[in-house]
Amino acid sequence: MVKGRPGSRKELYTERLIKDEQDLLDFIEALDEDEGIRANGDLKNHSNGGFIFVGFYRGSYCVNICDKLWNAKLHTHVSGGKDEWYYFDTGKEAWRFVLKEARRPLRAWLY
Repeated sequence: MVKGRPGSRKELYTERLIKDEQDLLDFIEALDEDEGIRANGDLKNHSNGGFIFVGFYRGSYCVNICDKLWNAKLHTHVSGGKDEWYYFDTGKEAWRFVLKEARRPLRAWLY
């Protein structure tokens, strides 16, 4: 996101809501290297349940979990510290990991 005039924000990319677990699997398996998925986590050791990010790079899937911090200036949650990285050979393995760590009901977006 790039800031415009005070009180306005310009979107640099669009996000698509992921509606259910099957959509999540389909989108994970179809990820390109310039795409990603963000989901709200249910992670006990991360602030506000944390964020879960999924990406695809050089033939493997990477899942990053991190803190979810409130930014009062932007009026939104942003990713924070406590990064942990997990790597998977298949989209289905990454999907299983995400489902285990995601908050219910599932709230995830393709970007």
